[in-house]
Amino acid sequence: MELADIADKDMWVSKFKRLTADLEDVSRQKAVLAQNHKWRDIENLPKPDKLVFETWNAIPDIYVNMKKYALGVLSIFGSTYVCEQVFSNMNFIKNKHRTRLTDDSLQSCVKMKVTAYSPNVQMLCAEVQEQKSH
Repeated sequence: MELADIADKDMWVSKFKRLTADLEDVSRQKAVLAQNHKWRDIENLPKPDKLVFETWNAIPDIYVNMKKYALGVLSIFGSTYVCEQVFSNMNFIKNKHRTRLTDDSLQSCVKMKVTAYSPNVQMLCAEVQEQKSH
């Protein structure tokens, strides 16, 4: 019933049509920027998953079952992708040439591989106290 009701409302139909247009526009912009090798500008584009989740979150709570089902389906693919990515990285790290790799060191290597942490080397170097010769 919720699906029929939401499909009958022009406001929500237009919102999802606008979402489709926005997603196509982001893909088009991404392709143009990649073709011109403007990788930093690609990072500034809106994230497609964020656009989708914002649209579904904007739907009122009277469509609670619709929202719950949609968000459940949308989250399946993201979590599966993350699991596959971690497993692939783990298999790459744990190869036949690393025979002495312990579980703790494997866990540390996987964390370093999948974490987007980037230390501020300039600040760390500025904080280090110089060693003076005697």
